[in-house]
Amino acid sequence: MKSKENNLYRSSEPTIISFSGGRTSAFMLWKVLDTYDGKLPENIKVCFANTGKEMPETLDFVRDCQEKWGVDITWLERYAKEAPEDHKNKYMYETKVVDYKTAARNGEPFMQLIKVRGIAPNPVARFCTVDLKIRAIRDFVDSIAWEMPYVGFIGIRADEQRRAAKMHGTKESGQERFLPLWLDGVTKEHIYDFWINSDFDLNLPNNNGVTDWGNCDLCFLKGHSKRMSIIRERPDLADWWIDAEASLSKDVGKAAYFRSDTPSYSDMKIIATCQDSLDFGDDESIPCFCGD
Repeated sequence: MKSKENNLYRSSEPTIISFSGGRTSAFMLWKVLDTYDGKLPENIKVCFANTGKEMPETLDFVRDCQEKWGVDITWLERYAKEAPEDHKNKYMYETKVVDYKTAARNGEPFMQLIKVRGIAPNPVARFCTVDLKIRAIRDFVDSIAWEMPYVGFIGIRADEQRRAAKMHGTKESGQERFLPLWLDGVTKEHIYDFWINSDFDLNLPNNNGVTDWGNCDLCFLKGHSKRMSIIRERPDLADWWIDAEASLSKDVGKAAYFRSDTPSYSDMKIIATCQDSLDFGDDESIPCFCGD
């Protein structure tokens, strides 16, 4: 990791603030803005990579941060397509710059990726994170002709030790990951206090600074109990995931499902909407690199 200036929220190198659209990464963005008196220098840019499966409230929140703080946030979407037979790679990708009005809201980038790949991502092969987020940002960096590597500010807190241990100082797709919140000792309690006293907030449940509804609405990395609770409250959200699994050939076996260790999304919807009293256990979510 290249050296930073003494303040954890400053950087003299080409730097991307990876904004997931959640409270933690927004707090990190605010800390950086505050350090620079509200205006980012040219070497620091903010990116939000949209999979199309974020909650509408997440997109509203990204827009609100952009407008209320006067900060430029680049919205990105990355679409996959099959490459010609004579192409060196099996797949090709196009990263588009979108905005609040034109951003996908029905999972279009994600569904396209699944159809082209012919399998669903899973806890072992999380290619959705890599293809739709990490490499979308790398494509943007390439488009502005920054030299590699660049610094990536990632919003991981001090109470997320497992995620932090896997990420801090690592490199991927030209990015050197830097975790200022983790180094600064910021916990979810700090996040809660900040947003409860803010004049705007992410309009999703604030459970001591975190929410189960962030990132992709029913992400397969969320614990079974969390996904079941969300489906019970919003059964319609399961339909996209059901359609995604149904679109894949059963010839690929378990690869046609996001998880093989829990029921399919179709079965989860049936269970969640048919039982009056639900006890889904206390399983833990799998750490995700998508953000908050």
